[in-house]
Amino acid sequence: MKLTVLAAGPALSMSLGLSLVMFSASASAGDISMGKEKSVTCAGCHGANGIGLSEEFPNLAGQKEAYLVKQLNAFKTGGRQEPTMKAMAASLTESDIQNLAAYYASLSPFARSQSAVAPDMSSGVASGVATAKATKAEFPETVFITMKKAGTVEAFPSETVWQGGPNMLYNAITPDGKTVLATSPSTSAVYVFDAKTGAQRAVITVGKAPKGVKIMPNGQFAYVSNEGSADISVVDLKTLKVVDTIKVAEAPHNVRFTKNGKLAYVTLQGGAGIGVIDTHSRKMTKIIPVPGITGPHNMDLSLDEKTAYVRDFVHHVAVLDLKTGVVKKVITVGNGHGGIDVAPNGKYVATAAIGDNFISVIDTKDLSVKNVIVGNGPHGIRASKDSRWIYVTLTKDNAVAVINARTLTVEKKIAVGAFPFWVAVQGNS
Repeated sequence: MKLTVLAAGPALSMSLGLSLVMFSASASAGDISMGKEKSVTCAGCHGANGIGLSEEFPNLAGQKEAYLVKQLNAFKTGGRQEPTMKAMAASLTESDIQNLAAYYASLSPFARSQSAVAPDMSSGVASGVATAKATKAEFPETVFITMKKAGTVEAFPSETVWQGGPNMLYNAITPDGKTVLATSPSTSAVYVFDAKTGAQRAVITVGKAPKGVKIMPNGQFAYVSNEGSADISVVDLKTLKVVDTIKVAEAPHNVRFTKNGKLAYVTLQGGAGIGVIDTHSRKMTKIIPVPGITGPHNMDLSLDEKTAYVRDFVHHVAVLDLKTGVVKKVITVGNGHGGIDVAPNGKYVATAAIGDNFISVIDTKDLSVKNVIVGNGPHGIRASKDSRWIYVTLTKDNAVAVINARTLTVEKKIAVGAFPFWVAVQGNS
């Protein structure tokens, strides 16, 4: 049988063209505008334009739509395992998934990374503050800041730079002010420094992908949250060795001890809530669910330790009554994940938002919120011991902003190394 191939005339060409357009339209089941609106929940890692904020977060811009739908569904059903994405995808409807896939597929893969919300230059707050040197006036206590991309730790106000390991992430200082610890998730290790000289005292192997590190009030042990192995390494700070491992639920991210050191609360970014650990038995005794937020990320306690302020991975802070387990309020803050700190005087809570250009300051009396434009990609945040200053790492600007907590204005920006991440303040654990 011989097939006859006909030349395509104008009518046939038009018909084929229309068919292709109709096919393309039907192939994209999602709504791009709705996807863009929903994408603010993703911008904290994957950027406002689908370009990952750092090497660990993949670019989504220009990715095939069907592939994105497949992967999001795999995260949601458990076919693909990654605790944070599992928690994120769990809240997505099928329409959300289709819309997100359509939106990211429509973006250019060659765009430059940027924060989710461009700085508001009209206010002059973020752009009008000249870069300056650190002084004792705004750093009354020693402050230590990790530089994720540079792999260093910087001490303030001296601005001394210490060489650490790859991807220096979370850090903490012992109560006596003599030792600084910093986690390196890419090497599954904790780096130990002499706080005065910056000399590296030890590199301690812990669990998989360690994130937060916190030190008990008595200074004897450090708890390291290993997100990849769903456990906590207990490090003896005298011997500088891991002496125990506490199994918890998916994706532990950071710990907060009570003042007496008897309890430790751990954020379970996999979505379960807040884990409660008995530090004497070194067992997780229960989990407190935190409805209304996605992926508990960081947390802090009120001055009376009756309330937890829980920052999620998206743009919320949950105000959680620890006795009843009731979420009293869910507060909308900036996009993306970030640190959260209850000021030592207990009067305000400050939280950052890596996908935005502002921090949110919450009044602990009436839970009202004031936003302060600080610069691009704020993540780490800590108040000074006297609560007068708020220090914020600007991951996209490679700077640290110093905010006057009384006036809520940026008084100084200090240039630092690449990708400043976390802040540890002596006197504010």
